[in-house]
Parts: sequence; structure tokens; C-alpha cells
Amino acid sequence: MKLTRFRVQNFRSFVDSGWVTCDNVTAIAGVNEAGKSNLLRALWKLNPAFRGDNKILKNDVPIDRFDEIMDGENLPIFITAEFKLRPYDRELIKKKFGGNVTFENVRVSRYLSGKYLVEYPINVDSAIKEKLDEFVIKIMPGFVYYSNYGNLDSNIYLPQMLAKFNKSGINTISKSKQRTIKLLLLYIGITPEMLACDADLLSGASQNQMKLTSAKLKELTETNARYQKLFSVASEKLTKEFNQWWHQGEYRFEFAFDAGNLTIFVTDKNGIRAPLDDRSVGIQWFLSFFLVFSLESQLFFSNTVMLLDESGATLHGLAQQDLVHFFDELAKTNQIIYSTHSSFMLPVDHLNRTRVVYKDNLGHSLVSSDMSFREKTRSSEAAIVPVSTAINMQVSASVLRESTPIIVMNDAVEIYLNSFKNYLIESGQTFGDMLKKPILSILSSPDATLSTAQVLQRQNVLPLVLVEESLETYKVADNLKANYGKNKDKIIVLKDLFRASSMEDLVPTELLVDSARDYLIKVFGKNIAFNSNIPFLEQVESLSKIKSIPSDFRKHLASLFSQFLLNNYKDKRIKSASKMWFRLFETLYQNV
Repeated sequence: MKLTRFRVQNFRSFVDSGWVTCDNVTAIAGVNEAGKSNLLRALWKLNPAFRGDNKILKNDVPIDRFDEIMDGENLPIFITAEFKLRPYDRELIKKKFGGNVTFENVRVSRYLSGKYLVEYPINVDSAIKEKLDEFVIKIMPGFVYYSNYGNLDSNIYLPQMLAKFNKSGINTISKSKQRTIKLLLLYIGITPEMLACDADLLSGASQNQMKLTSAKLKELTETNARYQKLFSVASEKLTKEFNQWWHQGEYRFEFAFDAGNLTIFVTDKNGIRAPLDDRSVGIQWFLSFFLVFSLESQLFFSNTVMLLDESGATLHGLAQQDLVHFFDELAKTNQIIYSTHSSFMLPVDHLNRTRVVYKDNLGHSLVSSDMSFREKTRSSEAAIVPVSTAINMQVSASVLRESTPIIVMNDAVEIYLNSFKNYLIESGQTFGDMLKKPILSILSSPDATLSTAQVLQRQNVLPLVLVEESLETYKVADNLKANYGKNKDKIIVLKDLFRASSMEDLVPTELLVDSARDYLIKVFGKNIAFNSNIPFLEQVESLSKIKSIPSDFRKHLASLFSQFLLNNYKDKRIKSASKMWFRLFETLYQNV
């Protein structure tokens, strides 16, 4: 049976989630405390794979409706799921209940009392209804909920592991870590039965071997050789399989065995060998996760749905993307539903798989696959941030690959650049085919320009920087040239090129005035007059001592000029000024 959709009601922060459709892999996005974990826990309690997790607790009942629900005659449904039967499910039902009992979908609900309700799309004979219900519940997928993966330690003393596996309530090792170590040993080929058989011999391996009989010494040597062979094969296997999914560097794993101790070493591409504990938390987590899921999903669980709560939170963004691809592989054997608040964990190429959890104005959790949120709340707007950020990152990466980045230090410069370029293209003044390639203006504050440039470099080639005249920006230009080295010709200083102090100086003053007349009157008054022989911004700076100038004055002025330029391409004054614009772009492209 395959889960197609589910609905959570009357459970913790959910009054009614609405229907949540499911794919082979489904992402649940949302901010902290939105209700992501509650959504997964409700689904888990429909049919936990481990029957000991089947209890419904008092704190599962919504706090604000506790009295209403608990004082009612009947406890309500808290989870409903719809499943599509696979062909072999349908064949089993036909054989057991007769050829007339045929259906492709079934709905299973569970009450807060623990009882189940099974609903069919056909009329079912009352004589077989109870038995059919029991059978459907029996073949329904189990749900496995994971929130803690139990990171591995570097050193594991094998003789002690058997005792810890056979006892409960031991504080020295968590249940989640026990599970991970068990799976590691199983991956290597060591069973609890092997440990039970070899524990006495292994625990005595560190004793003085001179005291051992020749027979015991031979047995110890053979046992060590057997384990060493297992570890050698497992080291090669883990190295190959781990690096298939982890793309943040090549790593080699080695299982070293001595006197009953299993030690895990990791060697990086530079040949530095270190215990697993000394590697990043991200590598430790991914290794533990890899073992848990690659083995449990294949060996122990079939017909299950894996519910992963905030998986990969300790991983770097690129490693989180590797994890999402790993989910696709795991989903070949079991469906996966995972929660996250990270943009890197969202499948941008398959956003149809993403559901967003948020809270309404009453604090109740809701789920949506409609990212428009027609009834917007502060919570819904926050919930969409990881999704929009994921899209923005993809778009930005795509645009950067196909464009020429140029760093500017004022948003007005960006507007002027685009305006000039559009005019040159429309008027046929192209510098070969170069102007057809997009120029992407990257806005940066002066003190962040060098760092921004270093991030944007491609194949050790730094991006262009366009610098206007000011004491601050000139200091930036000098610092950039010192750090750009052989790339210092990529620092384009406007004054060196045109003896112009700003982008406004590349536009005739009368054009600026004509394009923004109403705005200039609003800011400076009706009697304002600008001298075309004096730099425009120099005059504005003088006026600012008398009048208060809006902080976005340059940006607004540039926007008005851009619109004017769009509507007045044939103006002779523009054609004359475009000679300087062409020269600017010619210089930019010559230094790409």
C-alpha cells in the first residue's frame, strides 16, 4: 500500500491540517514551532512500525481544546490517511475475501481512543467487514519516526557492546547510538551471536599473551585475523558507498582492530588520517545517517514510510543538497517524508513535493501546498522564506553562470548601467556581440566589496568593480588594486575614464532635469535651477546644506531617468551622450 495523502485533526497544535498529498519523497517546510514535528508524529501514531510506540498520550490532545475533547462522549479522530493498493495487495485481498472484493484505494483513520476506522470506496458485506478491516490494517505501511540518529564514536570496545545491547536503561550509551553501532557492526558483518561467541576471547586479548595456552593463542590469532578481514572488506565498501553520496570531499574510511577495540579512522584527500571523532560533526552525522537508513530501509523495513524530523541540520548547505539526492535513492524501497527549515533541503527542481506548515492567527497549525497564501499571516510569510530563498539561490546561480558580474557601490549606479546598455542595444550601437551578454550588477557596500569580489571570482579571475569618486570609494579602489594583483585592470574608476565624479555626470544635466522635473521641484522647490557646467551631484550636495535631501534621492532620480530614456530614444541629446556610454561598456568588456 502506498500513502497518497493524510489529514491531521485534534492533535497537539493541529485542529485541522487539511489534506496533505504525498509523493515518494515529500518535504515539510516551516519555521521552528510551526508544527512540523506534530504533523509527523500524528502520522507516525497511525501505525508505528514498532508497536511499543503505539500509545496515544494526554499531551497529544490540543491544549486549548483539552476539556472539550476529553469531556465529550466519544474521542475524535486525530489522523486519517488514504492509501493506494499495489497490485499484490489487491491479489491478496481477492484470494482471502473473494473476487468481488476489489478496490484500489482505502482510507484508514485512528481515534484518540486508539480505535481504527476503515472506509472503502465500495459497499462491503457486513459479514466480512471486521475481518477485512483487520487485514487492511495488517498490510498498511508501518511508520518509522526519526529525530535522533546517534552519531558514532571513533572507538568501540566490542566485548562491552554485547552487554550493552542486552541491557536497557544504561546511561553510558543512548538507545539511538546503540542502534547506530548495531547497524555498523551488521554492515561490517558482525552479528550479536558472533560477539557472544568471541566476547571472552576478545576481552582477554589485551592480557599477557605469554599466559595463554598454545591452543588459546592460536584461537586468538585466528579470531583477530577473521575480524581483520571483515574490517578490511568493510573499509573498502564503506569508502566507495559513502563517497557516492557525500560530495564535499573524498574520504577514505578504515576500521582498525586491536585487542578487542574497533577504531574508525577517516583519511581526507590530503592524506591526513584522524579518528572519526576529530572530523566534523557533519561527516559524523552523515555517516551515522547513511548506516541507519541504507540498512534499516533495505533490511528491516519493507512497506514502511520513513518520517525524518529536521534531518541534516548539522550539515553544510551543499551536503544538505547531497542528502536530498540520497533521499531519492532511499525512496526506491520506502516512502520518505522529512521536515526542514533549511533552503538547501528543499528540492527546487521538484517544488511540487514541498508542503509548508504555518500557524493561523489563533496559533493553530495548517499545511499548504499553495505557496500564494491568499490569507497571509506573519507565520505564513515566514514559512515561505526557505522556499523563496531556495528559488532565489537557483536563479542567482543560473544568472551568474550566464552573465558578466560587475560590483557597484550604489543602487543608482546599477539602474544607470542597465539603462545605458538597453539604449545601446536598441539603437544598434553594439560592441560586437558583447553587449548581448547580460551584465549583472552586484550591489555591495564599500567595506564589503573585496569579500564580495572574492566570492564571485571564477577560475581565479576576479570580477569587475566600477568605482565613482568619493574619498571612501577611492580608498576602496586602492585597497582592491592592491589585492587584485594582476587583475587590477578590472577596477574601473569612473574619473580615470571620463574625469566624471559620478554616473550622473554621464547624462547631460538638462536631460536629468527634464526626466525628473516634478520630483526635483518637490524636493528643492519651484525656483530650483541647475547649472550644466557644474557636476550635478556637486550642486545637490550644496543644496543639501539648505534643504533636507531624501536618502534614496539618487536611486529615485536614476529610476525617473530610466523611464524617460525608454520613452525618448530618438532625442538628439541622448544620442550625443550615448558616445560616453558606449565607451564605458567598451572598457568594461575589454577588461572582462
